[in-house]
Amino acid sequence: MNAILDAAYKSAKTKLWEPVQLDIWRGRTGVGKDSHLVEYDKENYLVKEEMTHYGAKKVIIKNKKTGKISEKVLE
Repeated sequence: MNAILDAAYKSAKTKLWEPVQLDIWRGRTGVGKDSHLVEYDKENYLVKEEMTHYGAKKVIIKNKKTGKISEKVLE
């Protein structure tokens, strides 16, 4: 958290984007851009499932090739 704040303060002073300097990285390495997404079907990833205010189930999906986000209401 301190590294992020340091970069933010430096950015405010320089008026430029400043990198966050991490001495130790504790995150995962070798992951892809969409590695956190779950497969929905052959062409799409599942981004989010939710229930609408009228009780229908809605899914938000991301096309694997184009990256386009779309919604689908399941009744």
